[in-house]
Amino acid sequence: MVKLGWIRAAEWAEVRFGTSRAGALEVPLYRTADVDSLVAAHPEAGWTEPRQVGTGERSPLAVLRPKPDSTPTPA
Repeated sequence: MVKLGWIRAAEWAEVRFGTSRAGALEVPLYRTADVDSLVAAHPEAGWTEPRQVGTGERSPLAVLRPKPDSTPTPA
């Protein structure tokens, strides 16, 4: 959904593993309202199928391509 330009991170948080900063990663955080609005904003996704994907199976959303005017911008 990020690659499609449908949603972008509201902010980023640093997550550390252990006591060293060498194990720190930046993790994107999304607003609940933004995630909740995806179903209504993008009915073309056919939301029933992605919800039924099993572990290790490829999501049907993977075949969708961004429209030229919805290229995601880096956060």
